[in-house]
Amino acid sequence: MTRVQAPELSFSTVVPREHVHRSAISEVYLTDILCERYPRFRLGIQLPRQHSYYSDHVATGAASYDPLLLLECCRQASILIAHRYVGAEMDEKFVFNTATLCITEPAGLVVRDYPGYGILDAAITAEKQRGDRVVGITLAIDIQLDDRTVATMRMAIQWMPGGAWDKIRTRGRAALDLSADPPHALAHRAAPEFVARGDRENVVVGSVHTQSTALTTEIVVDQRHPSLFDHPLDHIPGAVIFEAMRQTGLLSAYELFGLSPGRLSTVMISADFQQFGEPELATYATATPLGVPGDRG
Repeated sequence: MTRVQAPELSFSTVVPREHVHRSAISEVYLTDILCERYPRFRLGIQLPRQHSYYSDHVATGAASYDPLLLLECCRQASILIAHRYVGAEMDEKFVFNTATLCITEPAGLVVRDYPGYGILDAAITAEKQRGDRVVGITLAIDIQLDDRTVATMRMAIQWMPGGAWDKIRTRGRAALDLSADPPHALAHRAAPEFVARGDRENVVVGSVHTQSTALTTEIVVDQRHPSLFDHPLDHIPGAVIFEAMRQTGLLSAYELFGLSPGRLSTVMISADFQQFGEPELATYATATPLGVPGDRG
């Protein structure tokens, strides 16, 4: 009798960068993908112990992997699944619709003295169709490091041909006044220590306005950033929005409650993208606390 062994994920290299829409190989964190039974997938990940963006955090205690690095792994996973198993063409354009990342075991994110090998257990829970063609998927993902689940991700994406994308973007941008000088001057970034960063180049908020119960920042769009803008984009990417949300939250915790940014960590982040952020227009993030320290708010 011949025994058939189930294939194992490989961690020997990364997937082709084009399959996850990255330009730099160093920005690819997926190593392999297996589909044991559609619509369920297992993907290998390798997290860098040091990274100019994801590791640049001023925090007390042991160094931990950035939750937004896990979110990026899931974003790459969704694109890889769409291309390899759902029928999305390689030249199609993708839209990030919704995302909710929950850190279920913060201690599991501590950086060890070896690379962060992990597994994404992903399942397509819904499909969006146009005619007889799938043009979007919703995913439920469990993120494992060292054989234990450390986070969960729920997200939805969709895609369209490049020609359709160009028409939508051209029509949308034509209705806006994009003639003014670009906002968010890079010189107006907030001080890095106020958002728990060491490198000023990783600060994405500035022009802080504080009210009694809220804080508003203007998002700084630095299209030279090697991670947030790994390749040219005609809009503000979700990665910048997520980081601006976090940094605005850290600023509000400091300004409104006097909490040290270096002693705070992200345990959940959620977004529902409604429209494009245009690089030529000012985009703002407002943080309104739902409670006060000590009342679990």
